[in-house]
Amino acid sequence: MAGEDWRRLADYVVARRVELGMRDRRALAKATGVTDRTLGKLENGQRVSASTLGVIDNHLDWAPGSCRRILSGGEPEVIGGAGEDASGYDDPTLRHLASTPGLPPDVVRGLIALARSWREGTQPADEEARRRA
Repeated sequence: MAGEDWRRLADYVVARRVELGMRDRRALAKATGVTDRTLGKLENGQRVSASTLGVIDNHLDWAPGSCRRILSGGEPEVIGGAGEDASGYDDPTLRHLASTPGLPPDVVRGLIALARSWREGTQPADEEARRRA
């Protein structure tokens, strides 16, 4: 598509990956399931599929469509995961979960809820019902 700046997107992806503590693209490849070769193309300013862009949005904690906005000259929208609100947790385990790079926000919320319930000694309702059966 005309007007897409793939080199600009490459610069943003590399900068965000490093910001999230992934020193090389193999770490991002492992987290996303996208091949190292495809990530290499992306990080070198070459076109990749829309589905790859969606996975990258998610694992860099960008709102859906952020890669497309960058391609069009806009800015990504940072959401959830990676450090957002991590300082709001006194418990180091919860702070670590909230700041883990590449985790989707819904996974972070679920892990935090699970850790809290485990610490409090409570069982999720479906687990209690299963144990009684």
